[in-house]
Amino acid sequence: MKRRTEKRDIAVATALIFLASLSFIVLGRYRGLPLVAAGSSALAEASGVLDPESFSSPAREAYRAAGNNAVLFAQLHCYCGCDHTNGHKNLLDCFRDHHGGSCQICVGEALDAQRMASQGSPVDQIQQVLKARYQHPG
Repeated sequence: MKRRTEKRDIAVATALIFLASLSFIVLGRYRGLPLVAAGSSALAEASGVLDPESFSSPAREAYRAAGNNAVLFAQLHCYCGCDHTNGHKNLLDCFRDHHGGSCQICVGEALDAQRMASQGSPVDQIQQVLKARYQHPG
């Protein structure tokens, strides 16, 4: 009886791990997020972020931050208005085209988000700070 219970517990744990992994993969693909390690050059390529070396500072650092933090940037709203003018859905989109290279708000948000993420700030806190700092009153 005890051996049967142990086998059942192992089977249940294995099934839960499998379902959690499957959920991560499905949700990641559904949200259009790359499924590679953070900070890798493959992440920047998979995220569609333009080559940072094509830009001068501080835009270069912002594009580099977007490539290295694509999963985070996909969860952040951009407050420059490009969601209306360019059809962007998140801050990552600003760095998938040339828009981020000429927009001080996008660059500022990117550098602030990277700094906060490197300090261990959770996504919701980064979202709140960016909103307070960059959202236009209206």
